[in-house]
Amino acid sequence: MRLVFSFFLAFLLTLTAASAQTDKAELAALKQANDLVAQRKYNSAFVLLQQFDRQNTRPAIVMRKQEIALSYHITTREYETFSMKDLALVETLEQMRAQRSYDSAYRFPIETALLNLKRRNPTNYKLDKALGDYYYSAQQCDCAEKAKGEDRLFALMVRHYEVAHLRGYGDYLSYYALGYAHERLGNFAQSVAPFRRSIQLKKDFPDAHYHFAYSLLELKQLEKSRDEVRIALNLYKDEQFKSDAAYMLADIEEQIKRKAEGRPLKTSARSKPRTTPASTDPEPIDPTELATVKPKLLAALKGNNKPEIVRLTNQLYQLAPKDESTYRELLDLYVTNNQAPDLITFLTEQAAVPNQEPLAQGYQRLYLGHLYLDQKNAPQAHNQLVLARQFLVQALPANNPAFAVIDQLLQSTSQE
Repeated sequence: MRLVFSFFLAFLLTLTAASAQTDKAELAALKQANDLVAQRKYNSAFVLLQQFDRQNTRPAIVMRKQEIALSYHITTREYETFSMKDLALVETLEQMRAQRSYDSAYRFPIETALLNLKRRNPTNYKLDKALGDYYYSAQQCDCAEKAKGEDRLFALMVRHYEVAHLRGYGDYLSYYALGYAHERLGNFAQSVAPFRRSIQLKKDFPDAHYHFAYSLLELKQLEKSRDEVRIALNLYKDEQFKSDAAYMLADIEEQIKRKAEGRPLKTSARSKPRTTPASTDPEPIDPTELATVKPKLLAALKGNNKPEIVRLTNQLYQLAPKDESTYRELLDLYVTNNQAPDLITFLTEQAAVPNQEPLAQGYQRLYLGHLYLDQKNAPQAHNQLVLARQFLVQALPANNPAFAVIDQLLQSTSQE
């Protein structure tokens, strides 16, 4: 009996050691993938995780693959196949999506993978959070799960988010999405608590204030509704969204007046779902003028003609200093010709000019951050990226993709 027990104990110790080694390998793979994402190497990050867990048996790996696929894909077919790309310094996801330019495509049926894991791991409530995120993304993009219909998607969001939140797994967006699902299903009283929690977690998220105001309006809590929509109106940068909030505010104030005068309240107009934001891009760079100046600047850079470089750089920059493509053009020209330090000097001089609009200041700092990062100067890159965020938040909507890029780069530079 003692011999049998010894063998059993040795077997258990072997299993424990193997499990610890596996967990360590998983953590290493996740860290490496996160580092690649911070460098905007989305295809490489997904490939690494795909190779580590080809059969989608590891919850943490599958959930990270889900986040990468949903956030950084170039194209998708019904959230079952995703194409991705490692971005060069001057490339953006928006450009690549418009061009449908990608490195590789992968089959990754998210819902099937998550449901299979949930059946095997019924007490892993992080999977419920991931399922809620998936159904919310499908409803917002209108590119997957169309056979289910919106009401079914909202019901699935409610089901999985409520389980996850009960166990402590939630963030400002999941609480907002739960409130939004309740609102769209007509469950206005049930939407109040998740909207309130979303606002507690992120006070400057205007959509939560806007939809919270709408639910309160439906519940006839007019003064509270007015307070929330005023906050949303002040937070929104997008003119269409500001217009929606202003319309709701006028409606609420009219109803408050009716109530004070003893007149019947009217039925409110339905609030608009928040999906794809309207464009807030400034007037783009004129392609005809760019075609005239760019070759001249390229020739000056190749010939190292300093006076002409300075003159033509200023000329190209002044074509559209609030358009990000201006900075991409300059970055491409200077880096290709190994003169990045001179571009740092130019952008630093521009950043010192007083009384500029926040959008131009933000792009100046953002591209200085890119340049310093390319030169392995993490502290300077971090400082410039912090400033870029401070300026751009004054000029761009909160859901603009630029902030996701900046936050990833900040996380990367803060660790060095």
